[in-house]
This record gives sequence, structure tokens and C-alpha cells, in this order.
Amino acid sequence: MKRYGFVLSNFKGRKLRYIISLAMVAVNALLSLLPTVLIGKIVDEVLYKLGTPNREATLWKLVITLVSITLFSSLLRAIIQTIIRESSEHAANNIRSKLYEKLQTLDVAFFAHNTSGELISQMTTDINVIRDFFGAHVYILISDIFSLIFTFVILFGHSALVSGILLAFIPLIVVFTIILHNKTKFLHRRLRDKFSDMNAYVNENLGAYRVVKAFAKENYEISKLKNESTEYRDMAVSNAKTRLIFSLPIHVLAEFIRVFVLIACGVLIIAFPQSGITVGGLTVFNTMVFNIIDRVRQLSVIISHIQNVNVSVNKVTSLYETIPDIESTPNIESNHGKIWKIEFRDVTLIIDNQMVLDHVSFTIREGQTVAIMGPTGAGKTMLISMLLRLYDPSCGQVLVNNVDIRDMDLNKLRQMIALSTQDVFLFSDTIEGNIAYSNPDIPIEEVKHYAESAQAAEFIEKLVDGYNTVIGERGVGLSGGQRQRIALARAVAKKSSLIILDDTTSAVDMETESLILSELRKIKNKIKVIVAQRITSVVDADKILVIEKGRITEEGTHDELVNAGGYYTSIYNISQQGSEEAVING
Repeated sequence: MKRYGFVLSNFKGRKLRYIISLAMVAVNALLSLLPTVLIGKIVDEVLYKLGTPNREATLWKLVITLVSITLFSSLLRAIIQTIIRESSEHAANNIRSKLYEKLQTLDVAFFAHNTSGELISQMTTDINVIRDFFGAHVYILISDIFSLIFTFVILFGHSALVSGILLAFIPLIVVFTIILHNKTKFLHRRLRDKFSDMNAYVNENLGAYRVVKAFAKENYEISKLKNESTEYRDMAVSNAKTRLIFSLPIHVLAEFIRVFVLIACGVLIIAFPQSGITVGGLTVFNTMVFNIIDRVRQLSVIISHIQNVNVSVNKVTSLYETIPDIESTPNIESNHGKIWKIEFRDVTLIIDNQMVLDHVSFTIREGQTVAIMGPTGAGKTMLISMLLRLYDPSCGQVLVNNVDIRDMDLNKLRQMIALSTQDVFLFSDTIEGNIAYSNPDIPIEEVKHYAESAQAAEFIEKLVDGYNTVIGERGVGLSGGQRQRIALARAVAKKSSLIILDDTTSAVDMETESLILSELRKIKNKIKVIVAQRITSVVDADKILVIEKGRITEEGTHDELVNAGGYYTSIYNISQQGSEEAVING
């Protein structure tokens, strides 16, 4: 129940009206039963009292009362359901916003261990289950419970004997319902997990559509999804069969109760007139038995919804309560939004018991251009990730302006850094919107300037809609080089004091690369970190760091390293032998 507190807290602003509406559900449950009582009176006081005076006046009085109650009850029900639904939508919106905010605070390790399909399921399916439960099923649950209570109060007023026997059957229905709940609880959880797995598969496949088409594996992927879908279908059918098997006794018992009441009331009316049961009372009993059976059946259905919402609440609350390994700390020293010094001080990084960086130390100062080279898997990208504090050192320190970045506000730190990577992600937006992502209010003239700096202006202006061209998700419709140039323009447009280019020019030709690097050299008073594989990308750097197996093995300028006889020398020799680029194969 503690976890339901999180859900209920999201009704803030609607909680009072929601509670009042739920209380009014009980009132309306009583009102909905009164027409049946009035029909019984019509039978007894009008239809079976033929010689009674004022029968017509009594009939009209009862009919008008019946219609008035029915109309008022219907109107009240509509108002209650509207308020409850609106309140649940409000809560669902709050939960969705809080979960999305939480996702933005979680670190790389969390996303490495949780599939996107599972997270999407929590953000959509689970929240919808919670919304529907509090927006519809709670109404039904309260209405059914109070309707059953008021029904037995009314029936006891007609015949305590029949009502007492009828009441004795209720524990049997409850027992069968509990058995049904216990038998299907595990199945519900397994079914939800299977749905999340299928969601994850679809999401992964959509993200890899280029690879699928390149290898002509459409039929293979279709077959895999069919297998996943078939397993889900079989599991759902098995779940439904189990529910049917264990709910069958409830339905049989309900029919038996209906028959019993008709026989019992009929016997009392014929053989024991003094019992107080009238024909109108039989009418009330007969109708009320239908009401009891329907309510009990409905409650058994609500049990399955309770199982669903329990699973969803647990998943949603678990996500909300997740504590990231890397959390923001209020900055203890103002940096005025500018980085003038970066220092790695004996940094070691261990991930999953694997040494990724091994006692790395170096310093970068304002205005310097530093290049990082090394074989695949050497730790270049991890080095960059640590600057962004995507990972914290296992030991040692990463210092920005002489302050350990663990003592800095994460947002302030990352706002001072612009990043452009080889694995480009562009949003489903206009080209202008993608370049101006860091600041949507950038004037179009500035956007064009940044595009020119990244050598992207020429191809953008050739597009039919120019900077207003809407590109597909991840830059569908553009070449790899075009995407990288837009991503580079986006990084430069951020106006940060540290620019990181992680193999950004790998997809452009050498002439374009030369023009891009020439523009970057014009940017003064900023730290530039370039991760590259081409000698041409690093030759003018103030400092070149060579990293191998997580350790910095070489450090210096191009002239200092070219004849040092190490890794850099070997890459330089390959480039001089006619290779277009230094291919790093480890």
C-alpha cells in the first residue's frame, strides 16, 4: 500500500473533488436501488389492491418519484464519472511527467541494464493501467460494494430468512474469487513481462532497420516477431483459460442462487402468507438477486484489474524511486559558465570488473586544442564520457577549474560542454531546429553562420525547403557526412567553452575535413578536444594524447611524436604510404 501513496500524491489539485466523488458513488449506489423498491410498491399497492381508493393517484405519485430518482441518479452518475475520469487523467499526466523527469536524471549504467521497450511500456501501458483503474475500476469497485450492502439491507426488510440464506452463499463466492486471484496473479505478471519483451524487440528492430535491409533479413525479422507475438498470444490464451476454469464455479453458484430465491420466495408466498413476502417483494427479490449476481461477477473481474494495477504500480514506483549512481551536487564554486582548465589526476575507471582507464593523468588549458588517438577499444570515448560525468572515476579525480566535477552541478557542467560524436542523432525536426537545439531562439542568420562553419550550408541551401527542411528521425534522408556536419554545427552553436569532437569528421572527405578544421582553428579562447583516427585531423593540435589499453602511452605535439617510434609513428607511416586515412585496427 505504501507504493500507492506515490500514485495518490499525484492527484494533488484534484484530490478533494476525487474523494468527494468517490463518497457520492455510495450515495448513488443507494439511489440506483430505489427504483426497484418503488416498482415493488407499485405491484403491491396498485396492481394487487384493485379495490383500494386513490390507486391512480398512488400510481402517479410512485411513477413520478421513480422517474425523478432515475433521472437524478443518472445525472449524478454522469457528474461523478466525469470528475473521477478527469482526476485520474490529471494524476496520469503528473505521473508521466515525473517519470520522464526521473529518466532525465538517470545515468548511463541504468540505461545499460534496462531495455527501451521496458521503459516505454512503463511510460505508456503501465500509466494507462493506473489511469483506467483509478478512473473507472475504483468507481465500479465502490459502487459494487455499497450496492451489495444496500441490497441486503433492503432484502432483510422484506424477508430476514431468505436474505440470511442468500447471504450465506456470499462467502463461497468470495472463496472462489480468492482462489481465482491466487491462480492468476503469477500469470498476469508473466504476461506483462512478455509484453515488455515484445515491445523491446519491436523498438530495437525499428532502430536497426538500415542493417535489416542491408542484409535482406526482413523475412527473418518478421519470423522472429511472429514467434514473439505467438508466445504472447499463447500466454494470453492460457491466462484466459485459467480464469475461465476458476471463474466457472462462481457463475454456476450465481445461477443456483437465482433459482433458489425464486423457489424460496414462491413457497413463502403460497404456503406461508404470514411470512410477509408479497408479490411486490418477490419482484424486488428477483431484481435484487440479478443485481447481486452481476455485482459479484463484476467484482471478480475487478480482481484481475487489481492484479494488473498492482504490477503497474510496482513498476512505475520502482522507476520513480530509482537512485542514480551519479547525482548532481550544488556547485561549491562559481565558474561563470566558462572552463579554463581541465585536469585528469591519476584517474582509474573500472566497469563490470574490467579496467577501462588505468591511472590516466593530463592537463588541458584554455585555448588549447588537444587530440586523442588510439586503437579501437583503448578507452578514448570513455575518457570523453568522464568529462561529461557519464561515469565517475573508480579512483582519482577529474577536475574542472580545479574543482572535482563530483562537487559540481551536473547541468552547469554539461552546459559548458558541446559534444559532436560519430554516432549522430538528429531529431525529427527542421534542420534549423536541430542546429539551434541548445538555444531555439538563435536568429536564423546565426544558424546559417554555424552551418557555414561546419561546411553544411552548401548542401542545406540546395534542399527544396532549405533550413526549414524537416528531416526524419536520426537524420533519415541525409548522408552520413551531411548528418555529421549538421551535428557539428549544432555543437558549435552551443557557444560553450569546451568543444568535444568525437571522430566527427570520419564520414566526410578530406577536403571537407580540412575546411572544417580550418574553421575550428578560428575559434579562440576555447578548449577543443578532438578524438580522431586521421593524422590530418590532429596534426595541428597543441597536444596529442595516445591511449592504449586504458593508459596514456604517448603525449606531445605532432613533431614530437612523429619519430618517437610508437603508435603515432606507425599510424603516420601508414598515412604516408598512400592510405587515405589511418585505419586503426588495434
